[in-house]
Amino acid sequence: MKREIIEVPVISEAIRRLGAPTSALARAGDLLFTCGMPPVDLVTGEIVTGDIETQTRAALDALDVALRHGGSSLDAVVKATVYVTDPALMAGVNAVYRTRFADGFPARTSLAIKPWPLPFDIEIECVATIG
Repeated sequence: MKREIIEVPVISEAIRRLGAPTSALARAGDLLFTCGMPPVDLVTGEIVTGDIETQTRAALDALDVALRHGGSSLDAVVKATVYVTDPALMAGVNAVYRTRFADGFPARTSLAIKPWPLPFDIEIECVATIG
């Protein structure tokens, strides 16, 4: 199965400014795979700071825009992985997550990781179907 790299202009550029050698999306067959999506402002391409709820909304908004760019959406997510810098943040993540996946939750793995030297506390990656 051939993979296709899909660039998402504002998001891909924001991720590159962080120094990550990655693309926002890769497609294989009828599946889209996202990179770990940080909280990105979709107008400026800058990283969104603030409380975990604000960061979670921004990361999910960026995921949805990226997925739509590839012919999918958050509604088609079948698997998500959430990375946070502190497990205590998961209550705030879950409060936002519940509102975005109200019609049924995708399979999800949540991991607390050692804080990275970047100004945000969350990344979310996912796999979604196309069509």
